[in-house]
Amino acid sequence: MKNEIAQALLNKILSIPDTDTERMTKIGRYFQNMARYKFDDYHQYYPGMRFLEKFALWLNQFDEADRDTALEFIEEKLVFISHAEMNLLVSSIFPDKIKDILIGKIANEKSIPYWRIDEITSTKEYKALKRKCLFCGLSDGARTEVFRRSNPGVISHEQVYLTYELSVDRAKEMSEKLKKELKDIYGAEPSEKDSKFQMLFLLDDFSASGTSYLKYKDAEKKFKGKIAQLYDNIYKNKDQFKTVFDLDNLEVHIVIYMCTKQAIDQISKTISNADWPYKNLHITPIYIIDDSIKLNPGPDDKYIALCNNPKYYDKGGIEDEHTGNDIQMGYGKCSLPIVLGHNTPNNSVPLLWSYDSCEKFKGLFPRIPRHKEL
Repeated sequence: MKNEIAQALLNKILSIPDTDTERMTKIGRYFQNMARYKFDDYHQYYPGMRFLEKFALWLNQFDEADRDTALEFIEEKLVFISHAEMNLLVSSIFPDKIKDILIGKIANEKSIPYWRIDEITSTKEYKALKRKCLFCGLSDGARTEVFRRSNPGVISHEQVYLTYELSVDRAKEMSEKLKKELKDIYGAEPSEKDSKFQMLFLLDDFSASGTSYLKYKDAEKKFKGKIAQLYDNIYKNKDQFKTVFDLDNLEVHIVIYMCTKQAIDQISKTISNADWPYKNLHITPIYIIDDSIKLNPGPDDKYIALCNNPKYYDKGGIEDEHTGNDIQMGYGKCSLPIVLGHNTPNNSVPLLWSYDSCEKFKGLFPRIPRHKEL
């Protein structure tokens, strides 16, 4: 009954005549199915609110002449990444990416052909290297619990840490457990040099601009972002962390489940800066978002016009010191039509995520910001 009411409201807003049953059926079937299988699971919908009702209210904010374009934008351009789809990416990290990295290192060290996988993975060196890996979340979207549960018997609970903000005491505790397990692997007490973490994998779900991870501020001549903070924390407390990490050879991988080429280019450019003082930092994307998904000038002009229409952009309700100005096409001008099941990234166009607190225009998948007081 609730769906029928929402569908009737949608038909009225779109001015679909009762005689046009074909269009009613087409729109109803598509959006009801998508609501059932994906959109209703959006975490930021409040109790009692579901996609069809929200969609009808969202469309009603547009001028009548723009409503068909807005509907087409959702039908043709929206990319909604469900929890199940993101969890599938998380579960593939170790077998599809990390295992290959470890195999490659051992193959080079022991001069074993890379394709002799069983021989490599049965060596003590491979098993020890796997245990010398530490996995840390870069945000609450890292889904470290899914990563850990997806690899039973492969990854120890003691290797997975919820945050990259490592405390010395917690790191030392993990180091003691590492030494104990390495002793079981080697069959003897490992040397001090051989009993430290050698690889650090930093896990996160999404990046579009890459600036929250690593950027260089020319005015301050300083590196900023989560990666810079982590390196500063470890290497500026070198005396305390040297018993935990092999600081001379520590290899760090930023593992991003979904990211754009723009994010990869941004991080790579910053790493290549002559002033970047650290080595062995790598970007390991799981799925790279193709540029064709973005709203591109030319084929997507009508959607871009909607995004830039001041009627549908609540400048006062959206822009602040963290987002900057003029983000009609999303933070970093990423122009993305992407929604993640738990929240919408601010790199997507605000047409999708404009806050529920905005008075001028409210988004279809309202975003919960990290910084802003609502």
